[in-house]
Amino acid sequence: MQEVKNYGSFLQAFSLKKNIEGLGHECDFVNIIPGIQIGDYKQGKLHKMQLLVERLWGWDFLKRFKTIYQFQTRFSKEFLPYLGVKSGRTVEHHDIVVIGSDEVFNCAQKTWFGFSSQLYGEGIDADKIISYAASFGATTVEKLLQLGLKDEVGRMLNKNFSQISVRDENSRQVVMALTGKEPLMHVDPVLIYDYSEFMPKKEHKGDYIIVYSYPGRISDEKEIAAIQDFAKKKRLRLLSIGHYFPWCDDVVVPSPFEVLAWFRDAAYVVTDTFHGSVFSIKYNKPFCTIVREMNNQKLTYLLKQFELESRIVTDLSKMGEMMDCTIDYQLVNGKIEYEKNRSLEYLAKELRG
Repeated sequence: MQEVKNYGSFLQAFSLKKNIEGLGHECDFVNIIPGIQIGDYKQGKLHKMQLLVERLWGWDFLKRFKTIYQFQTRFSKEFLPYLGVKSGRTVEHHDIVVIGSDEVFNCAQKTWFGFSSQLYGEGIDADKIISYAASFGATTVEKLLQLGLKDEVGRMLNKNFSQISVRDENSRQVVMALTGKEPLMHVDPVLIYDYSEFMPKKEHKGDYIIVYSYPGRISDEKEIAAIQDFAKKKRLRLLSIGHYFPWCDDVVVPSPFEVLAWFRDAAYVVTDTFHGSVFSIKYNKPFCTIVREMNNQKLTYLLKQFELESRIVTDLSKMGEMMDCTIDYQLVNGKIEYEKNRSLEYLAKELRG
């Protein structure tokens, strides 16, 4: 687990920790040791500064600055310490290390930690290493070949892991191609944990549509206009969570558990993220998902897994029609319960040593 300031990252880490503890084990986090910057995915020294300037640039500079400052500060001072993530490297011995979940195997992306061999089990002082619902994200076998990492990643997966669990079809195929072994498949930890005792009990007035995205992702004028038009027809306000968008009516920077309460009480959800879709499914919301190239692999598989491919919106002019199409959540919830049991059985078996 690295110090990632992201609601989905927090909530899946919290779930995995609580589920491991619920099985009778002590659990803490091992932070990522940065590796080398590779290929076209090198992140320059000024990357963060350039990104900040892009996010602040606009007539509403003060609103943008306030939201970013609040988000960053709350994560650093409140949320990550509450989760139990400590700064610096963790080098002590562990009986078992669980790598995951999410895009821990995705090296074909720009990150501050680059290609960290530690994420593939290298140099970890543990009696046993497994993964849980890990993902290669947008990294494919072809990209690993282009980067000259196919053999190295395959060697580390074969050498270091007692068992590999992934969350999507692309990751399954990559593991099979690299190791010759069939990995197990499990769902995101958010889907297998009941956060009710940590969530606010007081319900919000459901007069809003959640817009759950990251800065710069929903920027196409046609996409924005379609979302605003849908909200106007429904006489609902657009509420963005964590990040400010000038075309939304309101923005909130809540705690991770408050995020779940906002989803619980929402009228609709529009998202282009994996966890925005997960939260919507978990709380049985009418939603639509815009799939991007960067998250196509795992997000498309998630929706297919729960027979929700119809929630992928390709023509936003038809968003209203899609939103008002009823989802059979009895079927979906049955699948979630089945996957929850499979996941807990896997963790219980592997954590016995």
